Amino acid sequence: METGHASQVASVQDDDVFVRPGMTAREIVQAVRNLKGVCLTSVSMRDAGQSDFKNRHRIYDLKTLAPLYNRMGLFSAECHGGARWHVGIMNRRESPFEEIQILRRLMPNVLLQTLVRETNLWGYRPYPRNVIEYAVAQVDIDVWRCFSFLNDVRNMRAVAEVVMKRGRLFEPAISFTVADWATDAYYLGVVREIVALAGGVDEIILCIKDMAGVGNPARISQLVTTIKEHYPDLLIHYHRHITDGLAIPALFAAAQAGAKIVDVQEDALVRFYGHPPILGVQAYFEEGGIHVHLNRMAAEQTNQQVREWIGHYEWAESPFKGYDHGVTKHRMPGGAFPSSFEQAEKGGFLHLMPAILRVMALYNQIVRYFDVTPGSQITWVTCSGIVNRYAKEQGESGVRRLIALLSKFVEEKGQDIEAMSEEEREELLQLFRNASGDFKNLLVGGYGRLPVGWPADWVYQSAFGDEWQAKIQGRTDRSPLDTLKDDDLDRLRQTLSEAIGRAPTEEEFILYLMHPKDALSFIEFRERYGMAPLVLPTDVWHNGLRRSGDKVDFDLDGKPYCIELVSVGAEHEGVIHVVLKVNNVTRVYPVATPRARKAEIRMAKGPNEIGAPINGNVWRIGNPQRGPIHVGDVVHKGEEVANLEAMKMEHAILAPFSGRIAEVCIKLNDVVKEGQLLFVLEKNA
Repeated sequence: METGHASQVASVQDDDVFVRPGMTAREIVQAVRNLKGVCLTSVSMRDAGQSDFKNRHRIYDLKTLAPLYNRMGLFSAECHGGARWHVGIMNRRESPFEEIQILRRLMPNVLLQTLVRETNLWGYRPYPRNVIEYAVAQVDIDVWRCFSFLNDVRNMRAVAEVVMKRGRLFEPAISFTVADWATDAYYLGVVREIVALAGGVDEIILCIKDMAGVGNPARISQLVTTIKEHYPDLLIHYHRHITDGLAIPALFAAAQAGAKIVDVQEDALVRFYGHPPILGVQAYFEEGGIHVHLNRMAAEQTNQQVREWIGHYEWAESPFKGYDHGVTKHRMPGGAFPSSFEQAEKGGFLHLMPAILRVMALYNQIVRYFDVTPGSQITWVTCSGIVNRYAKEQGESGVRRLIALLSKFVEEKGQDIEAMSEEEREELLQLFRNASGDFKNLLVGGYGRLPVGWPADWVYQSAFGDEWQAKIQGRTDRSPLDTLKDDDLDRLRQTLSEAIGRAPTEEEFILYLMHPKDALSFIEFRERYGMAPLVLPTDVWHNGLRRSGDKVDFDLDGKPYCIELVSVGAEHEGVIHVVLKVNNVTRVYPVATPRARKAEIRMAKGPNEIGAPINGNVWRIGNPQRGPIHVGDVVHKGEEVANLEAMKMEHAILAPFSGRIAEVCIKLNDVVKEGQLLFVLEKNA
């Protein structure tokens, strides 16, 4: 066999698929150990779309790859989890359970893989143990990659126990970065805890999750070598993004050092923040003497298949193009890049992105953890909020002052706050004054133990003001699995049932447990529009039918349908009438435009009026302890009365004083503007 030309590399035949659904975890591990060379996980159906296309790839298009994957000889296909779950119900209007069913049917030979965030599962906050156990037990996935943005292995316990009890493959991941504290000894300590959790190395595969792509070839080779020296039978799976430009040699170095599985995606999907190209990786490895288990012909066909539909998603690509070796400083991971840019565009502060990235590079030396979900969201919300506040209050010169202040503090003074002037100290103590509830929850141990200890006391003083010493006294290094009380699942199911007017399915209930606000919106959408997200071609889904005579044909439940646009009427008082033919039956639909009459937005003005501190979505009115809050209810100072979601982070709205709720001015799922009136609160007599 010649290895210099990829087209001449021998192909894996259909009957050479070496792992399949239904195999036990031990059987899968042994099959990989026995395999010559390395094998591949395709992340095209999940992380590729998250990292470069804001998770907008529809199952309508992705399913075209499945029959080819079925004979490609992959180790697994990551097709589930991460933010794809959330964006699926929120934007694409697809259920992750539907996707699993479709892919099981089209590629029965392929192990389906998910990505879970330990106690945060497919969400952004820690869930109690009973929610984790309930959800994990219901999802039909073969390979469970599980990571902690704190590398707090204790947080993986509940997921590991359920997955391994079910006989599925648990793939614990160590979150990787490059920092003075991120030594081989540190990572070996994490691996030691993982092996103890799993009861050995024969039923797990260890993933090194280089989420930002900051590991150069020498560093990755050293880490894999060190782990293999201590645990020679432990299988290693290397996952990394391409942002720094060194992905292919880094993967090769990992394989040379003993990694058996690496992550790739179709070459036609590769942009700037995703993963290495499958055809390029295979050719480079083979030329370097490392065999890759791959049906090359099928891989080439999947690449061509992607080219047929990827043009529909150009709009979703990041406005920042090109590789960025600066990622080794700011460490924003691929999955967070495009969504952050999208939020910056919508918020009108895209021009501040270079400043935000610089502040992130300094921030992650002050509060040390791994910038991967939910840590990446905490970092982004915190740093973008600080930069925006300076820009709003002081303009561009203020942003420059902020960066100069932080640079001096971190890089010149070694974070010695006493070495700063009195004026500079006062400014630092205002830095986190508007920080989100998630940032504050991180500081008190709500997510678990920080990887190398708590931040300095001044951070608490900045975030909590006069309460900072009490917050330090009250923080915990226990796992959320040990601190969070179980949710009342029966009560939550009843709440969902009341909201949708019927008994929910098990799948709807799990969606609700993960993302209550967006699950309700998803259920409402699907009840109104049915299976449209699964059957409409992507160009029609995005753009609709534009001109008279345009039509779309599709099959639904085995029956053919045709929708033809007849005419679009003139606008009258913000409403237009659209005439369609549905299977040759003419129907008229009224459509409200952005100019349709809308209710006036009331803004908070008086001292007894509670306004929204940010733009966001109302996902809870009340709090978990007392339930919903209504007019007439008495609330106490500091009690949570509502919760807004913005940029995937929660922002608790607290009562400024004790009193009675005189008016509730919002509804669940409302989108509110900064300053909009939420509640009118009357002081107690």
